[in-house]
Amino acid sequence: MRPYEKQDAESVFKVVRLKEIAETTISIPHPYPRETADWWINFVRENMKKCSAYEFGLFSKNSPNEYVGNCGFVSISSQHNNGELGYFINPYYWNQGYSTEACSKLVEFGFSTLGLERIYGRCMEKNIASKLVMEKCGLKVEGIAKHEVLKWDKYEDVIHLGLVRSEWNNL
Repeated sequence: MRPYEKQDAESVFKVVRLKEIAETTISIPHPYPRETADWWINFVRENMKKCSAYEFGLFSKNSPNEYVGNCGFVSISSQHNNGELGYFINPYYWNQGYSTEACSKLVEFGFSTLGLERIYGRCMEKNIASKLVMEKCGLKVEGIAKHEVLKWDKYEDVIHLGLVRSEWNNL
């Protein structure tokens, strides 16, 4: 897990262009234009400089140059002292623990280093694996928003999960 570098764009593109990624995430489009990967890397790097988001690239333990996916706080509210957790993993690496390991480290980073009071995440109700990852990291289901997202001409229900500092301290 490390900050993105400009030269990561091609590796990122090879993963985010996959239809399986888009259909399990709220905001990644399909098809995904190649130039968007370059833009996104710059966007993520600028957000980190502004402390408004912290997204990290995940790379294979066995091949450190092989891109596995992304994990981070896609937004940080300094006003409310909270962060929204977001991630995606290359389908080749699904069910190998990458998401859980990365999200656990991110939750610790959020509470210990960033001093957040609350960490929250969302996933489409059909994405049971993502819900389980967040629950393994201590987040609890807070509710389901019916038809919150319109994805590919179909309304999707979205599960909202959250964790506050005092609950994390008791884990």
